[in-house]
Amino acid sequence: MERVRPYISKTEAARRHVEDIRRNKFSIGAKVPNPLMKDLHNAVAGLSSELYTKDIHFLKELIQNAEDNEYLEAVGPKLEFVMTTKDITGVGAQATLLVFNNELGFSKANIDALCSIGQSTKKGKRRQGYIGEKGIGFKSVFLVSAQPFIFSNGYRICFKEFPDGDCGIGYIVPEWVTTRPSIQDLQSVYKSSIVLPTTTIVLPLKAEKVETVKKELSQIQPEVLLFLQKIKQLSVWEDGILSSRNSLSAVSISSETSLVPARGQVAESRLLHISVQEKHDNSTSKTRCSYYIHRQAFPVKAACIVEQRKDVKQWMISLAFPLGERLKRGTSSVGIFAFLPTSMVTNFPFMIQSDFILASSREAILVDNKWNMGILEQVPSTFVGALITCIKSAEIIKLLPVHCALNLLPAKESPFEELNKVREFIKFMVQSECIVLYESFLDEPKVFCRPTDVLRILPKFRNILTRIKEDKIPVNAVSSQRKFVLHNLLDNKTYDELLNFLGVPSAHCSYDWYGKCIKTCNLLCRASPDVYMDLLSFLAEYWEDMPLKSVDCLPLLKYIIWNGDVLSCSVAQIKQESLKIHLVWSSEEHAWLSKWNLELGCPNDLFFCPDFMATALLKDEKQIILKRWLTSALGVVITDAFSYALEVVGFIRRTKDPDVAILFAHFVYHSFMKKYLGSHNISKVLLAMPIVDKSGYVSLCSRSLVPAYMGMWVKLFGFANPFSVGYETSNKKSIEQHEVLHHANGGDNSSYCGKYAELGDSYLEAAEFAGLVTPEKELFNFLVMHFKAIDLPDILPPDDALQVASTLLTSEQSLLLLDWIKKLRSQQCQINGWLKKYEIPGRFIESIRSGKWMKTCSGVSSPLHCYLYGGNENAVLLELGKALNVLSAIDEVYFSHAVRSFMDELVFIGVKIGSENMFQLITDHLKPLLSSKMSSKLAVLILGFIRYSRENNKLDGNMKKSLQEGKWLKTLRGYASPVGSVLLNSAEEKAVAQISNLKIVCRPKYGVKLASFLDELKFLGVTVDLEEVYKLIPKHLRFPDNLSSLTKDSVLLLLKCMQFTGADAFESTRHVFSQSWMKTTSGFRCPSESVLFDPMWDRLLKVVSLPIIDESYYGSRIRSYKGELEAIAVIVNLDSASKLVVDKLKLLIASSGLIGTKVISLLNFLKCAKNEMPCLVSAIVSCLSEEMWLKTNNGYSYTSHAILFNCEWATVSQLVDLPVIDETFYGDEIYNFKEELKMLGVVVNFNNGIPIIVHGLKLPEDPSLITVDMFLSLLHCVASLKSDNSSDQSLLEDLLKKLRAARWLKTHLGYRLPQEALLYDLDWEGHLKLLDGPFLDQSFYRNLDSVEMDALRMIGVKTGAQEVCNWFFQNFTSLVQTCQVKRIYKFMYKYHWTPNSEDNVTCQLWVPDDHVDVCGMWLDTVTYQWRIISDHHIKDGGRWVDNHDCVISDDCNLFAYRLHILDKLYEMELLNFLSSAFSVAWCPTLDKYMDLWKFWLEGDHQVTSMELKSFWGYILRNWDDSTLEILERNINAFPAVDVSEGIQLVDRGEVFIADDLQLKKSFKESSKRPLFIWFPQDDLNFQNRLSEIYCRLGVKKLSESVECLVNGDFHQMDSEDNIIGKVLVKIVMGFLASRINMPLDARLRKAKSLLDLPIFGTDKPLEVTYSLQVPSSGPGVHVGIYKKVFWDRNSKRVLIHTPSWSSGQKDIQLVTDYARAISEVVLSNCSGHVDLCHIIKLGFAFGFQENEIDELLMIENLAVSSEDTDFIDHVFPPIEVLPLDMLIMPCTPNTNVSKSKPTSLGKRSRLN
Repeated sequence: MERVRPYISKTEAARRHVEDIRRNKFSIGAKVPNPLMKDLHNAVAGLSSELYTKDIHFLKELIQNAEDNEYLEAVGPKLEFVMTTKDITGVGAQATLLVFNNELGFSKANIDALCSIGQSTKKGKRRQGYIGEKGIGFKSVFLVSAQPFIFSNGYRICFKEFPDGDCGIGYIVPEWVTTRPSIQDLQSVYKSSIVLPTTTIVLPLKAEKVETVKKELSQIQPEVLLFLQKIKQLSVWEDGILSSRNSLSAVSISSETSLVPARGQVAESRLLHISVQEKHDNSTSKTRCSYYIHRQAFPVKAACIVEQRKDVKQWMISLAFPLGERLKRGTSSVGIFAFLPTSMVTNFPFMIQSDFILASSREAILVDNKWNMGILEQVPSTFVGALITCIKSAEIIKLLPVHCALNLLPAKESPFEELNKVREFIKFMVQSECIVLYESFLDEPKVFCRPTDVLRILPKFRNILTRIKEDKIPVNAVSSQRKFVLHNLLDNKTYDELLNFLGVPSAHCSYDWYGKCIKTCNLLCRASPDVYMDLLSFLAEYWEDMPLKSVDCLPLLKYIIWNGDVLSCSVAQIKQESLKIHLVWSSEEHAWLSKWNLELGCPNDLFFCPDFMATALLKDEKQIILKRWLTSALGVVITDAFSYALEVVGFIRRTKDPDVAILFAHFVYHSFMKKYLGSHNISKVLLAMPIVDKSGYVSLCSRSLVPAYMGMWVKLFGFANPFSVGYETSNKKSIEQHEVLHHANGGDNSSYCGKYAELGDSYLEAAEFAGLVTPEKELFNFLVMHFKAIDLPDILPPDDALQVASTLLTSEQSLLLLDWIKKLRSQQCQINGWLKKYEIPGRFIESIRSGKWMKTCSGVSSPLHCYLYGGNENAVLLELGKALNVLSAIDEVYFSHAVRSFMDELVFIGVKIGSENMFQLITDHLKPLLSSKMSSKLAVLILGFIRYSRENNKLDGNMKKSLQEGKWLKTLRGYASPVGSVLLNSAEEKAVAQISNLKIVCRPKYGVKLASFLDELKFLGVTVDLEEVYKLIPKHLRFPDNLSSLTKDSVLLLLKCMQFTGADAFESTRHVFSQSWMKTTSGFRCPSESVLFDPMWDRLLKVVSLPIIDESYYGSRIRSYKGELEAIAVIVNLDSASKLVVDKLKLLIASSGLIGTKVISLLNFLKCAKNEMPCLVSAIVSCLSEEMWLKTNNGYSYTSHAILFNCEWATVSQLVDLPVIDETFYGDEIYNFKEELKMLGVVVNFNNGIPIIVHGLKLPEDPSLITVDMFLSLLHCVASLKSDNSSDQSLLEDLLKKLRAARWLKTHLGYRLPQEALLYDLDWEGHLKLLDGPFLDQSFYRNLDSVEMDALRMIGVKTGAQEVCNWFFQNFTSLVQTCQVKRIYKFMYKYHWTPNSEDNVTCQLWVPDDHVDVCGMWLDTVTYQWRIISDHHIKDGGRWVDNHDCVISDDCNLFAYRLHILDKLYEMELLNFLSSAFSVAWCPTLDKYMDLWKFWLEGDHQVTSMELKSFWGYILRNWDDSTLEILERNINAFPAVDVSEGIQLVDRGEVFIADDLQLKKSFKESSKRPLFIWFPQDDLNFQNRLSEIYCRLGVKKLSESVECLVNGDFHQMDSEDNIIGKVLVKIVMGFLASRINMPLDARLRKAKSLLDLPIFGTDKPLEVTYSLQVPSSGPGVHVGIYKKVFWDRNSKRVLIHTPSWSSGQKDIQLVTDYARAISEVVLSNCSGHVDLCHIIKLGFAFGFQENEIDELLMIENLAVSSEDTDFIDHVFPPIEVLPLDMLIMPCTPNTNVSKSKPTSLGKRSRLN
């Protein structure tokens, strides 16, 4: 059965109420109509207009109404939206929206308000929590529904959008619902088992609004409940088939928890948990988010009060912080709430809620509204309080870890400028708050510090500190550098943006901190080996970034000394002491060398790093960086066995210690056996290693000889060591070569030449070193194997003569020497990586070659003169050899025929064997004979020798060069070298000899044999081919002195040679062609004056006499060389004769022989010949163009200055005197040669004659004589010159200059210069009138085409809107009518005119006398009131003023009598234009404010507080360093408030900032003159900022200006009455360390001075006299104030009123005086008095109980360091024997102070 509430009585009462309304208010069924019906009609019309013109969201209006409704206390307020497709209303709606609300229900007053316009039950109830304000409310439903229904408290009514049929009014006329929908219909849509809520609103939706409503429902933000005080649940659901769109099913507040605010805060905080249930595809999902909401109240500032909120006295500002992922719709999150969400996205991680004034759409707040701006100014303070509470609240920490609290900061910029200001102020405020979690590296609770006191460190260093902490090594000194290490939970990329916002420097900005930290904590010495290596790796990676001074003295490097101890050294020590610390990359090799280094006694102060460093290096990920750092920065020597060995070698060579030398040899042996020294390095070590010789001394020889009794070398040299004398200096080159010698058989380096010592016997003995044993002879065999000890034939000789080679050697010695040479020649050495043959020393081998030690058949001889017969010698060579007597045979029997086994060695030392060597010997003897003449027989033999040499390919380059260049060949010009000589037959010899200086071989000298050696001659460089001779002639050309003797054969030979080689070959000898050697009909001429005859000459120049070449002399053969003749400048065709013709023509012109008939004939010739003879025609044209020969009506003229007349010239002939060709002189026939005249340069068309027009143009003085045709012709000239890019632009400039210089253009204002004329555009009609400016009279000039328009622009006429605007700007001051000026201003504005950058710096603006509005209103400039226009008000005058005397707006109304305020004179649309175009400031500038201040100071104006607040408000808004400079220059007097609360401006020195209210009150009562500077009374933030400015301008604070004097009898108080105790000292030291950042030494001094503070008391009232010196008041102002505790700065002592202190009563004055005195003592020259005073007061309040004070210090984030604690414990040692009540240190007043208390309790230990 249907459950329906019993509404019978309510329903009837409601129905009757509705009937009363219809009858009484709307006259439906009434006999007498309502007299207010007409007003109702008008009001409904206004409602209709408002509904459909405003952007209203009806859902927000319904939610707002539900929030404003009343609810039963036991009911959870709930609002439900149900969408159904059922037509429950019967009106045919596609969809219906039902709104269910469990409120108390509609009352009669509510129904009356619905039936009225502008009558709301919420008016005036803003302070009671109502949030509606737009005045639309329920009526907004008409936007989506034409007939809404209401069911509530018995009411069943509907309203209709269309007018009622009985009264003609819509919207507000109620109708009782008798049919549908019924209660059953509503119940069917709701849930049948649940009772309907009290109020139901039914909205049958308009068809076009269905989708809109669906969209709005789907976009309801889940956070809509956040700031609603009543609604706790909102749901949206569907009934019927609608759409598949996801919709919010339910939003509810699941729980709410109030939080305890942080101490000192006046605010509310709570945790709110919102749950969201969403339905999607038959599945339901639930999400939940917790929000931390902080709410704080602020008094409304008077300056921010607006009409809409005039009854509101407090701003309630709430900030909501999501403690998880926000509940939102879409991708963006709402940031601003005005109880309901707006659409403003702030990019902040929190939401701002307050009673903002909204735009009509409710989508955004009015950011420029002063009410809203006042709210936003308080948001930073609210945020700081919220953040502090969040950090310290245990409930929030459960949901949001404390380190995550920084995520609440607005790190990202907002798209709104005003919110960015809020963000910046938040940033400023949190800088001074302890909100950043830092790492203490101690086992203590999480601690916080200010952002400015924390730093980020590199992850690698953080890991190091963590590991050190894990190793139980204390690192509490990390925070002793006034900087705290950011907690590891925050030091990651996630928080980078937030930390940057807070100004926390990055890890790369504090590199100096690391060095200080390492030094302070002594990490390098205390760290384990692994951590030590990590520290080195860290320093290596960031070394370049660290300041040297922070790391220079760190004990970075560890090393082992000679006794095995490990020491440390710094970079500075390494540099100063030149420490050489070694390290080997291989850990095993490092250990090996370190062990032997100790065995050797650390030679040369060589030290090694500990073994663990080498081991750790192999494991380090960045070992490359670490290795590079160790070597480059620390100077560590990276070594290996080879490098170490070389260093020890150097040490041994300097010290020459035989024991070390023997020990080192064993080291080298064992290192090689252990493979620490490779085969490629061992030879180098041994080469440099000194040895101990047979005498027991250290020898520096690089090689040694095996002992004599074991060697072969004695057989050649005997027992005396031939190499005992050093050769290092004399054999330097050989030594360098042998250092890199490589054995040919693949072994190591062979012997080193130089001094050889005989090896000592110590190397053959057994020995034991470094725990290793060397067997007997093992070391010796090792040295022999590696050629350190050598014997023949492995000995390398020095670069010196071998003494034994100077006498006859025995057969055995000779063969041993040859075997030694053989071994030396087989040696190889490695140079630059390449294996090359060993070079035997020069002096050594030369002594063997030239020494007489070899036995020959004729005795003893040197190898160079010995010959060993081979059996295949050439007969020619033998004959020559015998003739030269150069050979001697070796005695092979003497050498037992064994000498032939050394054939290569014999040849090497100079012995000749076979033809090859014999040929070379003959060659050497022939070379000197080729330098001079020789007999013909010898010359022929040389040619035969050459043939043999070539056949056997034995002739070398040097011999060939000697044969070619030697002067041994006979020529006609004497003996000469073969190269350059020629061999000719007798036929050509004479001709060639006549024209050249070639060397011709003398055939008779050598006879017929010469012909058989043509190839040999040619090989030697003799030219034997005639064609080759032709090639030589050009370079050797030389004519005889008598040119007439030059035969025709010589000339023809020359031409033939030129034909063969080309004319270019004669380029170097071309000067001979300029001589007169060519025979012509006019005698001998040079070629360029000679002509080769051609029949075409008859056509033009029959009368011209020319020098023709004499063909009867040269014959017809000369024509075959036409090209060669032309090449030497002979004229061979008509074109080439142009110069001759031109010269003749010039003579004709000069003699005035070029008469008219000849001109016609000449033109006729040009017409016929221009195609056949272009070059000649061109020459003639060029000639005629350069002469004045053409007759015009102005006389003879150049062709380019003459005009061939036609009709086009007629229009300009009246303006220019034209040079026209004289047709009476030439006749009409002249017009037949137009093209030829044009070719000659005559002007034949108008365009080409424009230059003539330009030069001759002269405009008439009477401009009315210029016709339209003349005007157009001139424009045509301008256009033509402009379009012709090839023309001289100076012509155009000349023409423009002439046209611009005359007033000849006709305008509506008379004739004007072109640059003064304007061209009117028909598009400007309605904006400008023709008489507004000098516009061209287009009725006279007709319509102009685009070309003519361009020409007008060229001559200066202004044609475009911008140009016209520029003209008006420059000529404004000529205008005198307001309507005309405004018309032009609007024209400029319409066409977006902007002036040039410099034009608008100083300009004029029109200020009307009486300002008439466009709508028929005029502005009275006296009262600035708009009035209705009348005839006597129609005034059009005004005046021009400077733009600097104008501003657009003056919001403060300060400048009404000093500046022209344009927003009172001009329409709004012109203001922006006037500002930008005329540089008019929008508001008065700082300079204007300074002028205003000067006016106030010098004038009679009484300044008001409102004016001062406006003035200083401007200063605050525009404050910067430049503002300060301007104020210092201009403001010397400041506002002071007198006794009557009036304001006077007084000098800086006579006014003070009242920073002490007690003193202010006393002085104000004692003085009648104004002493204290003015401050606004209603704005604390304004006061603080203004106070700072006053201080910077030199105004002194009252507390700093007064002088104190204390009179009375004082006695020093006993120690047991001391007011300084342990707890107070702890507070002071904690404050100095944490807030002031005072160093430890300074803190200890400050604490000691506090403990030693002299304290005096008096029993009489403690009166302090304060004196204030004011220059104008003589002796000054004096007041007396009673104190209970006072710090006397003059006597440096604390004074106490003893009765007050001993009474035990802690009144507010005593506590305050005590705290102030102590803070003044501690902070005498520092800031922070107020903070320290506040903390001491709190300590006083807790009785200075140590436990309570420790808690207070932790809350205030005041850390007491261990050093401070040690000091305090030392000064106040604990006394265990005393009872607990006696352990309280004296500090607070106490009436029961015992005189018998032990002195140890009252006295303090003194520091020395």
